[in-house]
Amino acid sequence: MAAEERHHGTQTAMASDDDRHHDRGGWIRPEEKHRSSGVAWALVILCTLLAVGVIVAGATVFAVYLIYKPRMPYLVVSDAQLVRLDYDQGGTIDYLEALVTVMARNTNSRADASFARVDLALRFHGADVARLRAAPFVVASASAAPLRYDVVSKGRALDAGGMRAMDASLKSGVVPLDLLGRARTRWKVGIFASLKFWTRISCRLHFFYPGNGTVMASDRNTCTSRSP
Repeated sequence: MAAEERHHGTQTAMASDDDRHHDRGGWIRPEEKHRSSGVAWALVILCTLLAVGVIVAGATVFAVYLIYKPRMPYLVVSDAQLVRLDYDQGGTIDYLEALVTVMARNTNSRADASFARVDLALRFHGADVARLRAAPFVVASASAAPLRYDVVSKGRALDAGGMRAMDASLKSGVVPLDLLGRARTRWKVGIFASLKFWTRISCRLHFFYPGNGTVMASDRNTCTSRSP
């Protein structure tokens, strides 16, 4: 009997060791399974909320776009004239006067637009002839503001290529001047966003000179700035 009891006790101890082994190795206790299910449901809920948030944000942006239809403000040359050009054969522009009207246009129907850091240049064959600048200003919605420049330049020396180009231009009766530069634009789309972009202009204006100095009709309202 004593031997049997010792044998039975040994079996019980072995069974207990086996139970502990299963607890550690592969069996999942009820409280652990409940905790894992809770974490999984929390992740599902979080992902669902994120997806709903993305959908709502996208729908809001689309609705704002349909309502406001935002458009880039821009600059456009509406008129220009080369009033006077004194050029000596030594390659120097002794005196140049030009009238240039640049329109700042805001085609947004529901938002004002501001223009700042307006910095333009008139060039001939790569050489700066005059600078055109303006202080910050605001253009009301669906309107335009004229920037009228009366620029005067004196004593601008040309290189050899510029001298040849000026001689050929005066002989042909058409003097080209390049207008290059940029401006910083800003406008709001409702209460949701303030949009800021650089608008850049780069075009060539052709003036009848010697002559009345007017710019070619094809250059009016076609020399416009572009935003990225």
